[in-house]
Amino acid sequence: MRILRHRMSAPLDSFSRSQVCVVIPTYNEEELVERCVRSIRDAFEYEGKGSGGEGSIVVTDGGSRDGSVAAAKKAGAIVIETKPDDKRGRGPCLHRGAMGSPSECLVFVFLHVDCLMPKTFFKDLETYWYSCKASPQIGFCRIKFTREGFWMWLFEMLGRIDSVFSNFGDQGIIVSRDLYNRVGGFRSQVLLEDVQFFRDARPLVDKIHKFPITLSVSARKFDERGPLTYFIQCCVVLSLYVGLGWSPKRLAKLYNNPLFFKPGRTSVLVGVMILAMFVYYKAAKPRLHRLY
Repeated sequence: MRILRHRMSAPLDSFSRSQVCVVIPTYNEEELVERCVRSIRDAFEYEGKGSGGEGSIVVTDGGSRDGSVAAAKKAGAIVIETKPDDKRGRGPCLHRGAMGSPSECLVFVFLHVDCLMPKTFFKDLETYWYSCKASPQIGFCRIKFTREGFWMWLFEMLGRIDSVFSNFGDQGIIVSRDLYNRVGGFRSQVLLEDVQFFRDARPLVDKIHKFPITLSVSARKFDERGPLTYFIQCCVVLSLYVGLGWSPKRLAKLYNNPLFFKPGRTSVLVGVMILAMFVYYKAAKPRLHRLY
């Protein structure tokens, strides 16, 4: 059972950029953080009022040993640093960022540091928001990787599906503070905290929205591990977590193993795709939406 202390807030009835806080977790991301923050500032200022952006940008650092913190401050972000006794991992880091946000913030946008916002992000979000009969409580964006390739394309297409198997942090997580508080924040787990957050939120809302906004996402993970290998790894890890209930700690050891599915790629891929389709079908059913 999780007991989290957080500020309470009323459900959101309207949308204003000044009530938005973008939260970015970092760990040794000196080369990327400034560019990410500047893309957000440009989006805040696009067809907006005044300079410097209207909302807040919080960079929550997980103990970087490079110049990530200095780069974030230089770009104009609010920086929350990890203290020696703080819990480690991206889940706790994201939660500290949310709890350290300005009190007037009513909407969180959780964004990975290797993502870039389009200039029209908030303009498009505003338009979609007011087109809905009821204010969206949670949703995600489309993604476009920085280079072309079949496996990147397939990842992009799967990311457009709303399911417990295909919602993850690379898509950006847009959530009202009210729902974030009701969910209890991100779990303190070493892997898949984004997937679990969507699973925890799903029973509390009528709909998870697919916002018509496309984020530019770095293809560095595909480049580092190889497109096919990385795609297989993601399918296997998600299948074991969602379908079979493996713990994040156990999965992290598998995911970080450099020998993870290097040999026999073709045969493994066939088996993984069959397993993935089976788990997706099962996981899409309401009775498995809160599988722990």
